[in-house]
This record gives sequence, structure tokens and C-alpha cells, in this order.
Amino acid sequence: MPFDHAEETPRRQGLAKPAGPWQRPAMKRFAAAVIFTLIGAGMARAETILTLSATGTAVTMPDQMTASLDVQATAPTAAVAQAKVNKAMAKALADARAVNGVTATTESYSVQQTDADDSQKPVFQASQTLNLTMPAPGATPPAAFTNLVGALQQEGLLLNTLDGQLSAAGADAASKQATVDALHRLRAQADAIAATLGDKVGEIKTISIDANNPGPVMPGRMLMMAAAAPPPQAAPGPVTIQVTASATIILTPLGP
Repeated sequence: MPFDHAEETPRRQGLAKPAGPWQRPAMKRFAAAVIFTLIGAGMARAETILTLSATGTAVTMPDQMTASLDVQATAPTAAVAQAKVNKAMAKALADARAVNGVTATTESYSVQQTDADDSQKPVFQASQTLNLTMPAPGATPPAAFTNLVGALQQEGLLLNTLDGQLSAAGADAASKQATVDALHRLRAQADAIAATLGDKVGEIKTISIDANNPGPVMPGRMLMMAAAAPPPQAAPGPVTIQVTASATIILTPLGP
């Protein structure tokens, strides 16, 4: 029987046969598993965008005293009412500026016509506001300031407010302190959230600071004191300054 070299050659050379149809689904399943594993690994290491805010607080004592008083007068004519206010305000300003350390300013001059209760004749009322400020280290009201306010009350001025507050420099220092507190709280929140998620704090994308500083508490109007009355008393409490910090932070997965 003749020897057929064409049929035996592939076997001697060790050539593999092409994959049959039964092998192809298994190969596809293996390739799909590899792709899924790679995608899953990429998803597991995705970054998290965190947006949060925190409020910082600074509590400090006032470093200056403030007072607001009104000069008021009524008369049958606007001219007379205004003349009375002008005269009284001129004296009040002179008294205030004679006290060392006191800053005196005026605002809100107004005149209006009102009807008298027992007459048909019109009555004009004029008024103007006098504002006083004076340094008060340690939130201790200087006696010169309260004595001045008492003297102005005796002259007929109406006391609207008497309180302690922060100067511009004091408010700026307190705001910086509150900002630092807000940022520390913000970072602590971010660290806690990252630890819970198994991440770590990465890049800070955005940050904003919003100050919310309440003004001094304003008491009600205090009418003119009786003759020989003692000057008004003031014991201002602490001032609270608040600052809110908001940020967008990237959380990244922990390394292997």
C-alpha cells in the first residue's frame, strides 16, 4: 500500500487543529470575564465628589461702647420745630466732643406734620439722631461715656440704644478666628466621611467663606430721666461671630 505523505505531514510537525465550534463559546466567556474584571477594577477606584459645609464660631468681648439718642421737638410750624432740634443738637454735639475718646455723628433728620388731639391746628415734629462711640477695652464701659449719656438724657434727648460692640479691628480678628474654626470643622467632617467610605481626602476643588455676624442687641427706647437721676448702667455681654465654610472635595480610594 503506498505511503501517503500528504496526510501524515501535519501530525509529524505537531500542528494543532483549528478550534472546533464547541471551543469558541468557552473562549468568548473567558474574554468577557477578563473585560468585566478590568471594568470592575476601574469602577472600584473611581473618585467621589463630596460637597459639604461647616460653621465656625468665635466668642469675644466687645471692645467699644455705642449709644444712639434722638433729639425731638414739636411746634406749630416746621421752622420753629427744626430750630429747636438744631439748637439742641448743636449743644449735644459740643458736649459729646468735649469728652476725650468719644466719636459723635448724626443721621436721620426728619420733619413731619401731625394733628393735635385737642385742636384742628397742625403740629410739626422734627427729630434727628445722635450716635456716640467710645473705646471700651475689656468690655468695661468708661465712666466718662455713661456720664455723657446721662447728661444728654437730662437735656431731653431720648436714648434708643446703649450697648457694647466690636470695633472694625476687633470684628476682623474675631472673623479670622471663626474662619479657622470653620475650616478645621470642615476638614474633620471630610476625614470622617472619607474614613467611613474607605477613601481618603484628595484635592479641594472649590471653597467659599460666608460671614454671618449678628449686630449688637438693641434695647428699647429709654425716655428722659428725672432730674438728678444717675447715669445709665451698661454691662455688655460677649459677642458671637460665625463664619460658614463650604467646599467641594475629591475623595480618592485608599491605595492597595
